[in-house]
Amino acid sequence: MMDLSTPTTPSTFAPSGLAAPRCLVVTFNRLVPADQGNSRRIMQLVRLYKSQGYEVDLLYHNEEGFDPALSHALAAEFGRVNVVRSRAPKHIQPGHVCRIVDWYDRGLDAAARDMHRLRGYNVVHVNYVWYSPLLEQFASDVVKVLDTHDVFGERRAKYTAAGMKPQWFSTSYADEDVALRRADAALAIQKEEAAELAARGHRNILYLPYVEPALRPFTARGGDRPLTFGYLGSGNDWNILSMAEFLSKMQARGVPFPHPIVVAGGVCRHVRDGTGVIKLGFVQELHTFYDAIDIALNPMVGGTGLKIKTVEPLCYGKPVLTTLPGAQGLTHLWQMPMFDDNAALTDYLFDRFGRTSGSSALEELTVSAATTRQALDAEYDGQVDRLARWLASRV
Repeated sequence: MMDLSTPTTPSTFAPSGLAAPRCLVVTFNRLVPADQGNSRRIMQLVRLYKSQGYEVDLLYHNEEGFDPALSHALAAEFGRVNVVRSRAPKHIQPGHVCRIVDWYDRGLDAAARDMHRLRGYNVVHVNYVWYSPLLEQFASDVVKVLDTHDVFGERRAKYTAAGMKPQWFSTSYADEDVALRRADAALAIQKEEAAELAARGHRNILYLPYVEPALRPFTARGGDRPLTFGYLGSGNDWNILSMAEFLSKMQARGVPFPHPIVVAGGVCRHVRDGTGVIKLGFVQELHTFYDAIDIALNPMVGGTGLKIKTVEPLCYGKPVLTTLPGAQGLTHLWQMPMFDDNAALTDYLFDRFGRTSGSSALEELTVSAATTRQALDAEYDGQVDRLARWLASRV
């Protein structure tokens, strides 16, 4: 265990009003820069706790690397940081069944107890169901929060239904149910997932959508560059399959699309060269990508969890065209067009943008995007208020 904080005198939590309450966040994710969806979700919760007056510490289960730059960034973000090298066995049983006991690293137990003995936490917040055993290291006077990020019970079935080999973590409903019961509150990132977990008998589910602060306003397009579409995604299997199908549908039209399509992120390594397709690769700053496009695309063919790449463009003042799988968890708020599949998305693009400059269609989309953003903000504010009131009642 590596302690990055300034040494302090051991203490316990003081009564409310005498000192800030403390929250311990536990994650395997490299949080700075937050260039993946799960990292951005975790930082969303860090900001939320801080906004409620909490001092936030970090127990980083190092699975994504550690270096001086990350050490400095984490020390600036958190009150206290401990780094534990991962020794999680992560065995996968036949049929791609992952048992939580085989994915949890018991080396975290002592680290969490030591931090609690020193700092006296009011809340412990873990990410992903296979970290739920750590919650058992804390007594009943500590509020235990589990951010699910996704529903992992029988998650493998969604891969096999799409003809793909299951990836990453998938467990049984029974194992996931045990994990959820360890928490006082389990956060669901989608309304549909919250309903699914509640239907399985869980009464500790709180819905908290993903929304980032607005960084750019929705404004009329300016400048001399051509109208530009864009897709930003990591190189995971769903993104690779989705972009391959989308570009195949576009090329099958037999005529070139008159506007460039910029592709960025790890998915670029798996995208074939094509007319009008510009591959940027990894981008250091998200705004450099979004400032270079006018309309974001999310041609998802499936997957699980909230598609953060659908919400993120709205933070940068850009409308989004997405298939229904890409809008999962957002359809009740979405004001822009949504498409059953990539064939329908392709038809729309060629119909509205294939023979014109697309300026009028862009104006319509921009208005709808602003309305969607307002609806997302309103729902998020309501759910944050609900979570804040729940925390206040427990701490």
